[in-house]
Amino acid sequence: MTWSGSFALPRLLLAIFSVAVFLGWGGGTPVQAQTPASCDTSYTQAQEAYYAASFETAIALLRPCAQQPALPDSARARMYRLLSFVYLGQNDQNAARKAVESLLDLRPAYTPNPAQDRPDFVSIVRTAKEERTAQNAEDGNRRWLRWVLGAAAATALSTAVALVLGGGGGAGDEADPLPRPEPPPE
Repeated sequence: MTWSGSFALPRLLLAIFSVAVFLGWGGGTPVQAQTPASCDTSYTQAQEAYYAASFETAIALLRPCAQQPALPDSARARMYRLLSFVYLGQNDQNAARKAVESLLDLRPAYTPNPAQDRPDFVSIVRTAKEERTAQNAEDGNRRWLRWVLGAAAATALSTAVALVLGGGGGAGDEADPLPRPEPPPE
């Protein structure tokens, strides 16, 4: 093997890697700061991609904006709504549910519009809200139970301390009688 032959494979790999990077085949997308204006454009493009059944394109446009905390909650909720539609279009119920959960994190009182929204989306939102209500009720019951048990424990502890420090105060204890006063001088 000659010196130039031993470097042929690395040069070939370098050339393939360079072409892949140049064409954007690297798998990742460059990180860019999203502004409200660029996210509005991304939303519009994602909506068009959704209607064209280009779901991967729609996801790529929506996800960075939906996760941008600098955007208003209303814009992010709109992104998560469309993102859930896209996932439902792909028949990915789990991803759609996560998008709905994110939407409800931003807007807990969100109510879908059955006349405009997909029926499966309306169903997921209803189910997620019911589960959240049940979870909140369960958490409330747990808090109440902890409060009652804590109060009972505090009462028992204070009673035990009073018994130990106060000498018991039980029915069998006789108090020392007070000395009789001296009779008045005559």
